[in-house]
Amino acid sequence: MNYQRAMRILAQPGNMSRFLKDSSYGFTAKLVCAFAVMFPRKIALSFGALLGSVAYRFASEQRVLAEKNINLSLEFKDGTSAKRIVRRCFRNLGKNLIEFIRFPHTSSENNREIVTFEGKTHIDDALAEGKGAIILTGHFGNWELLAASLVEQVAPLTPIARRLRSQRLDALVSGWRRAAGYSTIDRDSAARDILRCLNRNELIGVLADVDTSVDGVFVDFMGRPAHTPYSPVAIALKTGATVLPTFIIRQPDDSHRVVVEPPLNLKRTGDRDKDFLINTQMFTEIIESYVRRYPEQWIWMHERWKKQPGDVIDS
Repeated sequence: MNYQRAMRILAQPGNMSRFLKDSSYGFTAKLVCAFAVMFPRKIALSFGALLGSVAYRFASEQRVLAEKNINLSLEFKDGTSAKRIVRRCFRNLGKNLIEFIRFPHTSSENNREIVTFEGKTHIDDALAEGKGAIILTGHFGNWELLAASLVEQVAPLTPIARRLRSQRLDALVSGWRRAAGYSTIDRDSAARDILRCLNRNELIGVLADVDTSVDGVFVDFMGRPAHTPYSPVAIALKTGATVLPTFIIRQPDDSHRVVVEPPLNLKRTGDRDKDFLINTQMFTEIIESYVRRYPEQWIWMHERWKKQPGDVIDS
């Protein structure tokens, strides 16, 4: 029963390592960490895929939600099905976890071997303006590896993230991130730190593809209204920082390709609320385009459309 509980927690978006904190399944956690670091990368990733498959087997609630979301969002061709996509999604998340745990043991040479960049000049051009830049992405591919690779190969980056409730787990995850050369800004008290980073002409990382309690607007995502944070737009309009949609895509051989899209051409109408809506829809459409092309690399088990227009939204 403890093992099944661990697998259900493992399947929850954004909490791939949450299961590490509870002593009732500490053996599972230690086993995962041991396989992640003691074997060559190829073998460790095979174990991660297996772990994801086990999570798929036991996390019935997340599996059903993911299949529902996919069936409402995608049309299938060439024998693809929602079940097949969800299974691959779980396997990708398992591999993500292994790669994250391996951060303290991954050299810069290894990072450059497994992660390549397209469109890096967009970042160079943005930083040449001296106002910093906003790396806009989602819970897509291995977003933690994206952060590590940007720091290693491009420029200093500080992602915005919510602090984990468990101090023990938060310390563990923070340690993995520091080993890769970056730390995060707490989402709930971010404004001053964001301005400091941009004033230093650095990169800020924003994941803007989930339904949370932060301020947002309803825009169309996969054909349905989705409550979406407008923070990337608000920061850019206030500071003049360039917004660069950026995505990391796992390849069939488990290497990764990072694509830096051209900067968003933000619309400024003079109406603050209208600007938030128009520009949030703009970047959401870019995120959607990647989700549609690589559906197995997004977190379909998240309740992305939980809030709907007319609901009372807590700020």
